Amino acid sequence: MTIQDLTCFLKLAENLNYTKTAEELFISQPAVTRHINSLEDELNIKLFDRSIKKNITLTEAGAIYYKGLKKCKSVYEDTMNSISSKIISSPLIINFARGTSIPDEYVDATASFMDSHPNFHHFTNFIEPSDFSNVLDNGEVLICRAEEAQKHTGCKTMQLTQNPISYYLVANKKHPGFKNPDAPDFDSIRNTTLFLPKNLPDKLKNTFFGNIKKLLGEMPVEVMYLDSMDSVGLFLRSGRCFSVANGWQSILDSKNHVSYKMDFGSHFVAIWNPSKCTHPQVKAYLDTLKALAI
Repeated sequence: MTIQDLTCFLKLAENLNYTKTAEELFISQPAVTRHINSLEDELNIKLFDRSIKKNITLTEAGAIYYKGLKKCKSVYEDTMNSISSKIISSPLIINFARGTSIPDEYVDATASFMDSHPNFHHFTNFIEPSDFSNVLDNGEVLICRAEEAQKHTGCKTMQLTQNPISYYLVANKKHPGFKNPDAPDFDSIRNTTLFLPKNLPDKLKNTFFGNIKKLLGEMPVEVMYLDSMDSVGLFLRSGRCFSVANGWQSILDSKNHVSYKMDFGSHFVAIWNPSKCTHPQVKAYLDTLKALAI
């Protein structure tokens, strides 16, 4: 007994016409016959009286079976509607890496989406990369750099940015190499310490090193790793070190920092586990962000 058998029976019981049933189910008339025969063979009862040519009726057993299936279908539909209502009323949790500065365009697009989808609720978190796997397992959405998403297998990924978001050398205004931010003294910068967060993916770290070496002529005298970009920001206060930051990282927003644009960038993606993230509006919302074509 299959769902197709039961669907075919319910439709034929309502129509009492093989041709109309086949048309409404988008299958052939012989296929309708096969489904009904299969169901009758398994139940070992006749569901339809076909004794009068071109005229079928439900048998007494068929009428009882039809009434029972209709009740089951109604219970199933009510159950699914209750589940959908529960899911829609639950907020979609969206996570960014700590230190991310959410683009104003995303904030405005989210407000517009909420206006047009009254049942949509969301909550935004800022988390450490060490928590990325946990939020995906919890059915939440993660928005991060593409390089950070690659290790999370079994998840759906949607590229949100149309163009890569650029990286910058960043330092405190007191740094001697940034007296003229438009024309930094790369020799002076190279003679100070490069601070980076320790959780960088290897691919991104290698990209950083390749571009830094290209820009400065060689690697800086020292590279040190800290727990997070927040920690990096604290060390930049000394004016004797520098870092690399993405255009979406809030460290660039500080009035005490100067930056120099580099010639590489990262795309940002949304990633979620489809078996855990069951919010019915997740794709529609993310499509809205993607349509901004940032």
